[in-house]
Amino acid sequence: MDQDKFTNIYRLPTAIQIRIGKWQQTFNGTSDLVMHQAIETRNMQYKKRDYLPTGWCVKLFDKDDISITNHGKYIQTALRTMVDRKVAYKRIYLSRLPLEQAEPALNAFKQEWIGKHNHVARKYNQIKKKQFLRLAMDELDTLYPALEKAEFDRVLWNKLVQAELGNPKKFDNPYFVKKATV
Repeated sequence: MDQDKFTNIYRLPTAIQIRIGKWQQTFNGTSDLVMHQAIETRNMQYKKRDYLPTGWCVKLFDKDDISITNHGKYIQTALRTMVDRKVAYKRIYLSRLPLEQAEPALNAFKQEWIGKHNHVARKYNQIKKKQFLRLAMDELDTLYPALEKAEFDRVLWNKLVQAELGNPKKFDNPYFVKKATV
């Protein structure tokens, strides 16, 4: 069983160590009983509310951390489309709207988008974390690695966007922003 690799668990010559971010714990011995105890302890860390497994979950955006850049002829902010979460930019050309009006309008647009994105992301993270924990519990039962590296689940995300926010056809932009139009 020495060749088996568990997520966040490392085999040392005389011990088994768990490392999750800055937190770590070491167990003396390398037997299956010690491995079982290490997996059990690791899973307790996984169950903590603030733990989001890398690759499995989507990061939430902070409403206070909005970046609007000025490019002379236009101002812009980076965001993601609701369908498929592709990176995109929302621009306001200063020839259409003066900077004093454009910046608050773009800020309001991004605030609304962040609210909608985070709403869908919380549901997505909840579902993905349940799947992650189910696989982690399988490892505890079988003592065989079951957690694989996850990628963004586009199908699940799009299904949640449709369920939570409605049909994409009822919005006139790919960001699903309705109230704060620019």
